[in-house]
Amino acid sequence: MQTLPEPQTRKAPLHRVRELVCAYRPLRDGDGRVVDVPTVFLKDPRTAAVVLAPLIADQPVEVFAVACVSTKHRLLAWHVLSRGTRDSTPVSMPDVFVPACLTPGTTGLMVVHNHPSGDPTPSPDDGRLTLRLCAAADVLDMPLLDHLIVGDGHRYFSFREAGLMGATSAGR
Repeated sequence: MQTLPEPQTRKAPLHRVRELVCAYRPLRDGDGRVVDVPTVFLKDPRTAAVVLAPLIADQPVEVFAVACVSTKHRLLAWHVLSRGTRDSTPVSMPDVFVPACLTPGTTGLMVVHNHPSGDPTPSPDDGRLTLRLCAAADVLDMPLLDHLIVGDGHRYFSFREAGLMGATSAGR
């Protein structure tokens, strides 16, 4: 009697699965109280700066955040993406666009960061970042409406107002 060799089983390749977990919690002020932001429409850079600057302007380090907005520019969500040092903060392209993709109703976004020095004048790095963000927004078909830099005393800089946004995303 002959025995047949057992068929070799082919091992399935192992796949690593990433899990994306979103956790939403209310924004709190320095005293731990929930910050109440009424429904607002960010119709222009000045309005956006008035509404969003108080959320990060007083921070001692640079803070980079994204505001997700609807078709009518209604503020849907506010996500703080990074906290850095007194003169810089790391920004990851995927981190900028993931909140916009996951927030229902988002049709555009604004990025905002502060300058702890109080002077909202953009650095060369800020300009390069804006160009990279515009290019990524075009690829993802997610309009980048503006990049705001906020300082002290209600001062701000808008790349859109200054005409420094990418030509393709400016027409949206």
